[in-house]
Amino acid sequence: MPKYSYKCTKCEDVFFTYHSINDSKKNCPVCGVKNSLDRIPCDFSLYEQKEDNKVGSLVNKSIEDFREDLESEKGKLKNEFFKPDK
Repeated sequence: MPKYSYKCTKCEDVFFTYHSINDSKKNCPVCGVKNSLDRIPCDFSLYEQKEDNKVGSLVNKSIEDFREDLESEKGKLKNEFFKPDK
């Protein structure tokens, strides 16, 4: 569901809520005044995606980081002494 921002014309409280694109809020949940809410634009940002920030490269980096952590943990476990259960 989309996130929407509203501002009350009476108490000037600003809040965020999630609802269907077909729905809208009219009554302020803070001061209770009916038909006092105005929908305001949400913040968003546009940026140019760099070559090294593509999703695939981020996933591959995460996988490599996980592999390194796994190998490190394996090394630690190999150095520990375990007694077999009798």
